[in-house]
Amino acid sequence: MRVCDGCGAPADEAHVRQRIERLEMATRFRPIHIQVLLLGDAPPIRIEDYFYRPLRDGESRSADAKNFFIEILKAASIAPDAAANEEAALMEFQRRGLYLADAVECPVATPEELSERVAHASSTVLKRVEFSYRPKHVVPIGAAVKSLIPLLQRSSVGDRLVVADPAGIRRDALATSGTEIETTGAQIAAALAHLV
Repeated sequence: MRVCDGCGAPADEAHVRQRIERLEMATRFRPIHIQVLLLGDAPPIRIEDYFYRPLRDGESRSADAKNFFIEILKAASIAPDAAANEEAALMEFQRRGLYLADAVECPVATPEELSERVAHASSTVLKRVEFSYRPKHVVPIGAAVKSLIPLLQRSSVGDRLVVADPAGIRRDALATSGTEIETTGAQIAAALAHLV
């Protein structure tokens, strides 16, 4: 069995096929010039919960995935009621120059495994951010990705980093290692509004 390029785990054909499907969905809504890169941890296990997959007839997102979708729209200053037409909302998200990428490109079962995979992928994530995405601003939004903030700060994107602290969001701030910080889409939008 080979190892997956997206997550570092042993991968069968179905695993690789699902990764490619997620990459195709995300690429469809990727802006040509990324203004804001929202850096998450990993995609959800259920394909219906994947951010870049508009729901089809008879499908539904889990409650957590629906809330996440709405919060990410808020980060782009898109009204939550736009979530009723997910494809149109994703096109507007793209038009505004926002892109959501995951540090680990495949679903991960446990928080411990996620932290390990994010740490293992850190150099690859940095290369993707610097050379592939090349965003104007980077916002780490995943709990496990917050461990990469010091690495991002020392990189060429350090001056474009927008991170959260307990008092809200500020630019060029170092979050305390291991601190869980809840950041809402509205907080992200407010912080980005001050940067433009």
